Amino acid sequence: MAVSSETYQAVISSPLPGVPYLGIVVMQGQPVAIDLLQAPLQATPTAEPATVELRSLLQHYFADGHTPIPTLRPLYGTHFQQRVWQALQRIPPGETRTYGELAKELGSCARAVAGACRANPLAILIPCHRVVAASGLGGYMGATSGPELEIKRWLLHHEGHV
Repeated sequence: MAVSSETYQAVISSPLPGVPYLGIVVMQGQPVAIDLLQAPLQATPTAEPATVELRSLLQHYFADGHTPIPTLRPLYGTHFQQRVWQALQRIPPGETRTYGELAKELGSCARAVAGACRANPLAILIPCHRVVAASGLGGYMGATSGPELEIKRWLLHHEGHV
């Protein structure tokens, strides 16, 4: 979810490959998005608890890939997307599930699960990177090759997944 810089409540440094910054968007006290940024855009600073919490969660996660993350419920998303995002948050750091396994758990199909992962507005904290294809890494953030997969590899490695 790329938004204009006026809507970021915080911009933090990122250790992700090729992504030097993350923009945090909060509305109505709820997390809305974490955007991957190439430039350190200005943010509209706030001491709003949800913004402070998201910033802190990301910083702790980057320091330790096994940092416990409380269950997040994005403000937007269909009922099915919300179900997938809740299921993603039950996958422990260092572990993965296939799209098919997650689909079976949810009574759906792998393609629908992949679509919900692609729509995930809080990537990293809602760990869609922990979902892989039956035949390998799969996609990330709607891409099946390129820099997005390097980010997925980095996240999995950071959490100790071999």
